Amino acid sequence: MIKIIFVCNGNRTEVNAVENETLLQLAERCNIPLVGSCGGACLCGSCCVEIESKYIDLLPKADFSEQDILECLPTYKPTSRLACQVKITKEMDGMVVLVN
Repeated sequence: MIKIIFVCNGNRTEVNAVENETLLQLAERCNIPLVGSCGGACLCGSCCVEIESKYIDLLPKADFSEQDILECLPTYKPTSRLACQVKITKEMDGMVVLVN
């Protein structure tokens, strides 16, 4: 299993992920309080998270649609991503995800 650590309101929760599920799907499955208002369609930005900087380069670059949404968010940082667009890979084992 691939371990992902979500940090929400200062609480760390380590969960087991399945390769190719998205961070949003994982959060929903594990009852992590992460909202995906558009159902994971990359339309709203509600599932914005911050990825631990040492893992950000392991992720494919955000496409134009995702980047456009991210840059409009007041919480945007260079390590921000939409959880609905990040598919989990084995290389992400141990990754820390900060829920905004």
